[in-house]
Formats: sequence, structure tokens, C-alpha cells
Amino acid sequence: MPKKDSLIMCKCKDNIQVLVGPAPDNEFIFFQCRQGPWLPTLRLLHQYPDILPKFRVDRGAIRFVLSGANIMAPGLTSPGGHMDPVPAESLVGIFAEGKEHALAIGVTTMSSEQIAADNKGIAVENTHWLKDGMWTLRSLAP
Repeated sequence: MPKKDSLIMCKCKDNIQVLVGPAPDNEFIFFQCRQGPWLPTLRLLHQYPDILPKFRVDRGAIRFVLSGANIMAPGLTSPGGHMDPVPAESLVGIFAEGKEHALAIGVTTMSSEQIAADNKGIAVENTHWLKDGMWTLRSLAP
């Protein structure tokens, strides 16, 4: 976080707040839905890919994740998938097999150990993905 530059907090429709970074870019860097946690945007995750634990989905799950679907356990436990060890309800970056940048950010519904053991059901609730509403909002005008 910048030490001297000011940040802007904006309240938007549907109880969403965004934190906007300093000029000259004025990029959205964090957002919050209702009383939930502050989440980094994908643009920030692309700049700093190591700020969140990484989950990687296999190639077959990519189109579903980009459509806003939740991430199912088999997409993470197949040969193309990978999970950093995390507890339940952790914020994670979703990466794709063979791709460099994250394609989504989500919150785990169970620990990575339980995902691997059960191998069924929703593993990560997708909260922000490429080409969604938050992604298409570029920045505030200076």
C-alpha cells in the first residue's frame, strides 16, 4: 500500500464498496460486498500474484470458471489441478493449467485436505473472475 498517496473509498450499488488506488492510475485495488471481507481485484492479483494462496484448475474447468461458476473439487484434484494448503473459508487465487495469470478469486468452502479427500462438490465459491462487472470497470476518471 502506498504510504504517502491517498486512497479513495467508493460506495456503489448493491452494498459494494471499492478502494481505489492513488493517481495517476486510479485503479480499483480492493472491493467488499456487504459486510464480507475486503478482496483484492484481479488486476492487483495480476501485479502481485503471490498475495494469495494459489489453486490451479485443469483445462476442462477454465470455460466454466470464466462464466462465473463455482469451482468444483474434481477440477482441482485432477492431474492438471493443484492446491496450496489452506483452511476452510480462505481467500484464494484461481489459476488455470498452462496459463500465467489468475482467472478468478474465490473463497474455499472446505480445507484443501478435505477437498482432496472428498473430491466432490463445490470447493471454491467464485467471487470475481475475468470479464465480470468488476473487471470491466477500468478506473475512475481523474
